[in-house]
Amino acid sequence: MAKRLPEILEDMRLALLGRKQEHSWKDSGKDAYQATVGGIKDFSGDTLTKTAQRFNEALPFIERAGFEVTEVEVGLGISPKVVPHLKIREMISEEEQALLLEETRERKLVNTILSSLFKASAAHKKLRFKKFHFSDMELELSILPAVVLKFRPCREHDETNLVNLEPLTENLPPEEIPSDET
Repeated sequence: MAKRLPEILEDMRLALLGRKQEHSWKDSGKDAYQATVGGIKDFSGDTLTKTAQRFNEALPFIERAGFEVTEVEVGLGISPKVVPHLKIREMISEEEQALLLEETRERKLVNTILSSLFKASAAHKKLRFKKFHFSDMELELSILPAVVLKFRPCREHDETNLVNLEPLTENLPPEEIPSDET
């Protein structure tokens, strides 16, 4: 049976501090490595599977909340994670948000995900970056969950960067002057 995270951390602590007085630092380091890698190896497989299952359970609620999942990444390592990429399809009202949070109150992970997404949606409206606009977000489901807001360069032309072509065309015959109609 796979160990739970607190058990893995306790094994690491004991390995680092030594189990016996005659335990050497070399043995402690070796034991700590084995406790970490061995425990995390089992933990990460179970955790990723459970996280994927929980995300699948949350997906209908995420979609009802006005978000579209565009892709899902899976990060493997000491702290494995599932990272869905989301776009805001529509902004639901605060009343609808409250109803959805009330409906998912007993489903802790789903409720936490929705609450985080609603807070991030509100935050992105307040953030302004020159030459960048909000594009999408990532929801990192891991030991330490997070929401990442992504801003991309603006594609719109900035009027300060436009070049005035009039001096270049003032001596050309009218038929050679480029028009905006082409």
